[in-house]
Amino acid sequence: MRITNNMITAKYIRSLGTLSYDLDRLNTQVASGRSFMKSSENTSAAVKAYRVRRDLSKAESYQSNIDHAESFLTNTESSLFHMNELVQTAKERISVGLNGTTTKNERIIVATEIRNLQNQLLQTLNTNASEIHLFGGTNTDLPPFEVSGGKLLYNTIDLDTLVPGSAQEAELLGDSLYVDIGLNAQFDPLTGQADKSTVFEYSIPGLRITGSGTTSINGTDTSNNLYNLLGEIATEFESDTFSTTRMNDLFGHFSDVSVNVINTLTIVGSKTSYLEFMTERLETRTLNLQENQLALEAADPAKAIIHFESQKMAYTAALKMGTSIIQPSIFDYIM
Repeated sequence: MRITNNMITAKYIRSLGTLSYDLDRLNTQVASGRSFMKSSENTSAAVKAYRVRRDLSKAESYQSNIDHAESFLTNTESSLFHMNELVQTAKERISVGLNGTTTKNERIIVATEIRNLQNQLLQTLNTNASEIHLFGGTNTDLPPFEVSGGKLLYNTIDLDTLVPGSAQEAELLGDSLYVDIGLNAQFDPLTGQADKSTVFEYSIPGLRITGSGTTSINGTDTSNNLYNLLGEIATEFESDTFSTTRMNDLFGHFSDVSVNVINTLTIVGSKTSYLEFMTERLETRTLNLQENQLALEAADPAKAIIHFESQKMAYTAALKMGTSIIQPSIFDYIM
């Protein structure tokens, strides 16, 4: 069988194409730092790498949710600190009004100051950040608290008529905002509702802060929520029949109810600490996943460069040989 020039040329071109393809592949490895660009090049490593990338994406999503919850809780904590300052100021003013030497005019002045604190409390309860109300539970669009007929309403419900420990109160206290932070969130297949033990509750229903219902003190029904209670205290200071005994009862009840603010601050602090713990866990997990990803996808820089330079030399040599692969023969001189 005679080997023709066309056969030699075709073989050379095919070999040169293979060298060119390998050179381009190695050049891409050096430039990108990846050991393969298509899953077909290393199917086993590609499948594992896709799983790692999926887990990295989830970790990034969880961290984004944690950042959102932390920001929300930071704003909540700031508002609660302000409420606590209002409560402490109210206690100081009530103590001044209870002084046995105060006159009626002086008590009216104290009552005016308390009503001002009452209005500030209402404004703080309706605090919003980024157009989201902090203390309304799932009602984030509208102010959760309003006053109607001198009574405080929470999401349109009169707090004085809400029975502590009732199913309605439990429902309102459970009406919060939740987020998935990597606790293996589970959902009811029928209702689509999340299992609250597998997600993170990051909002505080305002009802937990104010209190609800009424308490009978020496035969007189007294509000359990901070706003209405401040109003009752101011009214007593303004009354012509001001009673020190009644005011002492109101003051003591106010001190008991105001503990809700401190308790809620403690809850917020514990939630923030838990998010910090979860952030540390996610950072460690992300670092491990990134190391796995490098082991699966990354090319060894030194080896990649050495192979690239070797392939480059082979390709250059092949180009030089191209000018001399077809040697002259006697047939070139036969006309």
